[in-house]
Amino acid sequence: MSTTTEIDIKTTNMTEHEHEMTELEQVRTELAQVKAELAALNESRKTSVVESYAEDSVYGKLKQLGDELFATQNAANVWRNTPLQAINELKADPAGKVGEELMKTICLACEIPNESTGDKNSKDGTYDQKIGDALKKVEIKTARLGGNKYQHETLKNQGCDYWLFIDLKPDGGCITILPHFDLTNKHPITGTTPSLRKGTTDVFKWDFAENHLNKFVAAGKAMKFDKNTPMHQLGEFIKLNIV
Repeated sequence: MSTTTEIDIKTTNMTEHEHEMTELEQVRTELAQVKAELAALNESRKTSVVESYAEDSVYGKLKQLGDELFATQNAANVWRNTPLQAINELKADPAGKVGEELMKTICLACEIPNESTGDKNSKDGTYDQKIGDALKKVEIKTARLGGNKYQHETLKNQGCDYWLFIDLKPDGGCITILPHFDLTNKHPITGTTPSLRKGTTDVFKWDFAENHLNKFVAAGKAMKFDKNTPMHQLGEFIKLNIV
């Protein structure tokens, strides 16, 4: 038989538990109210943007033009919604790092000697890495498909044994390895001459189109790759062309 004191303790414990549950429900209710208020605020902001200008005003016309041209731009962007989309979004310096890091990865995987200069200027020339058994000086240039061409900047006539061009597109790319040649002359494979940058004496730009890459491939100076190309095939190509 329970005493009066025991009954009072049980009653008190139940009351405290019920009180805690009530507080928890209050917190949940308040949280739900906050979420509802935020949702309503977001909706009101959307409505205010739509209603804050007249569609036939200059501002309204600008919005229409912006929306239309943005949609056209995205429709023409061949990189959009592809696995390599992030590469196309990189700025110039990080994009160049893609090619350099790719070469280091291939060389490591295929046991090809590789010495990288990193971000430091080389004292014995203008190049990014020494590659192959003879550690030839290689300047690596990376370009992304844009406007149906690949644009390579800041080539210099002195300082490397080979130029290695990495041209990337959404479904793969092409690696071209060319021995040093005088950039002021027309290249015998493409029939094109690099352009000397205005105001410089030894800084050139050289653009490739897809037909130029096809010519390099036919001459054995380039290799195209896609998502199914194994690393060792590119490694063998590098070993064959950097000697």
